Amino acid sequence: MRQYVEFTVDIKPFQAVQLILEDKEIKSALIFDDYKVTGIDEKEISFLVFEKFFLRTGNTASLTVTVDNFGGVTIVKCIAAGNGDGILDIDWGAGKSFIKPIRKKLDSHIIEIMKET
Repeated sequence: MRQYVEFTVDIKPFQAVQLILEDKEIKSALIFDDYKVTGIDEKEISFLVFEKFFLRTGNTASLTVTVDNFGGVTIVKCIAAGNGDGILDIDWGAGKSFIKPIRKKLDSHIIEIMKET
């Protein structure tokens, strides 16, 4: 089952990523990261991919986080996938618990939660 949350924060993308990666447990699950700055207007975008095994589902789940300010405000998107179990794709809360530490690290900077599944 896929879990998704999208929210805006009051800090720049690279600052948000620094806050996220301050947490050693979160950082230990990081398997890929990339950071880009556009030339003229210096907009920032970051991609983070995490992987974690969840005993409750017996699966390795992934969490993809994108952080950008292309629209003028910094938007954080978190997508947890591969965490479901069985034909019904039941995740027993693994997806939400994978996203929770990311959201918690940025909680004091969240302006608005735009989408959540």
